Amino acid sequence: MAKKTDPFTRTPGIAGKAYIDNGIADEIIENFRSEESAKYVYKITGLRGSGKSVEYSKVIRTLKEDKKWLVYPLSASGEAVPTLISKLSMEKFIDSKEITTSVSSTTSVGGNAVVVSGNESINIQKTFTDKEQFYSPEATLTKMISIANEKDYRVLIGIEDISKTPEIVRLLSIIGSMLLEGLSVYLLVTGLSENIEDFSSESNLTFFMRADSREIKTLNRFDITYMYEKLLGLDSKEAKRMESISKGYAYAYQVLGTLYFNKKDGETIEDIMPEFERIMFKDTYDLIWKSLTKGEKEVVRCIFKTQDGRAEDIKALMKNPASYSVYRNRLMNKHLVNGDTRGYLSIGLPMFDKFVEIWGDE
Repeated sequence: MAKKTDPFTRTPGIAGKAYIDNGIADEIIENFRSEESAKYVYKITGLRGSGKSVEYSKVIRTLKEDKKWLVYPLSASGEAVPTLISKLSMEKFIDSKEITTSVSSTTSVGGNAVVVSGNESINIQKTFTDKEQFYSPEATLTKMISIANEKDYRVLIGIEDISKTPEIVRLLSIIGSMLLEGLSVYLLVTGLSENIEDFSSESNLTFFMRADSREIKTLNRFDITYMYEKLLGLDSKEAKRMESISKGYAYAYQVLGTLYFNKKDGETIEDIMPEFERIMFKDTYDLIWKSLTKGEKEVVRCIFKTQDGRAEDIKALMKNPASYSVYRNRLMNKHLVNGDTRGYLSIGLPMFDKFVEIWGDE
């Protein structure tokens, strides 16, 4: 009898059969496709491991299959503008394959140009004179997207795990300009809230900061229980127990599922918990903890020291209670702390309290 394939995965952006739909990707796709919608930019935020990449990937893949769309995912750390120009240059409807660099001089100067032909780029030496006309990357990119629109294509640019770099700021600024011109260019990004807020200091990126943002929250407990029953063949009681361990955290749901699927005959949930703990600590919690400031870490420790996360008890344990509101807001903005219940704070990550107890002093 052939061994069954594990339906769970730890690969970012891939959910497979274990995918639990939260509706975010479908909402974005619907608005991008709609002739009546005026939504051109979406930001998907959430805690590390919450499932941002999965929703991003669903939008990208769905629209890539649509013949009316040109979809270009870009690296957050690469040369965004030149890469986008190169990708557009490979489209058959772009007649001119020559990309030049803006030059201003009263005499002849030497410089490099890139000629794109098919899927290859060739560096050549060209002499520029003051009588020749050259186009900046912004002008070239705008022209290419205009041509794409004339051919009835909509253009989607995607950036996963966005962070503020000069190249990304430059690209966003150009996109903002093209939106003002009325071009059909769309933008989808994922990122941590603090990284997205870094762009707020750029006065010409108001369109980006005001664009729709969708936060990835915990998965529905009934959906998790059902999927554990369906994919692992568990009874409802055992599946519910698995769900309670995951606490709705997307990465924990996947990790716990794959560990249970691959456990040896006779092993129980208790037997896989040490490996579950190791993976969660190493893959996500260490990164989350390192991203916190000293004051934020103090509040997290105090939350776990209290019995129920009561605000007054947390303040009583802090060295500077007056700073409580500041750090509370920061932690909530980072999606780590839940403050939905007035006067109380909670952290819904499975076994994060144990991580803080063991590694919280480092």
